[in-house]
Amino acid sequence: MQMRLCSLAPLKRVGFRFLSTTGKDDLPRGFTLFPNFLDTHEQRILLSAALDQLNSLESKRVRKLQKQYRLLHGPSEADVFLPERLYTFQKGHYDNVIRDYREMHLSSWGESQTLELSRILNRLHTLYPSKNTQTHILHLASEGEILPHIDNTSSSGTWILAISLGGARVLHMEEANAPTPKKFDVLLTSGSVYLQR
Repeated sequence: MQMRLCSLAPLKRVGFRFLSTTGKDDLPRGFTLFPNFLDTHEQRILLSAALDQLNSLESKRVRKLQKQYRLLHGPSEADVFLPERLYTFQKGHYDNVIRDYREMHLSSWGESQTLELSRILNRLHTLYPSKNTQTHILHLASEGEILPHIDNTSSSGTWILAISLGGARVLHMEEANAPTPKKFDVLLTSGSVYLQR
């Protein structure tokens, strides 16, 4: 079953009243949800490493502002994210599918690869349907969104493993190329993982 990603909308915009009570049996074939796959400590480790990678792409000026903010405010145990003004979000993706985001393709975790991060990545690797992978980090601003689209399997592969970190989101999906497409919503809490084939 080919699926189209309709949107990854923040809960504040979608609201619980629109969320169906989708259970495991209601999910289409080829879509697997692993709720609470990562505990809070693991989420923080992975999120910190991912943000460090993205921050390495920021301009020297922005990195300097981030460093000054951390020195003035100290490390926050409650929140790994800095204020959004300290990130450079792109307004629109080349194909206009993603808005207000930062992203990168990652070939190696480099200095971020600690023993704890390696353990988390190894757990995630057990879910991979094949060894051919591309790691892509995507950071949506609080008002960022992913618009309806069908992934290009020749560039992104035949499966997607996604990890939700940070705020809870609702993933809206529907069948592509079906006369009456089946639609479903999935609550992606922080630490949840889904596999789409």
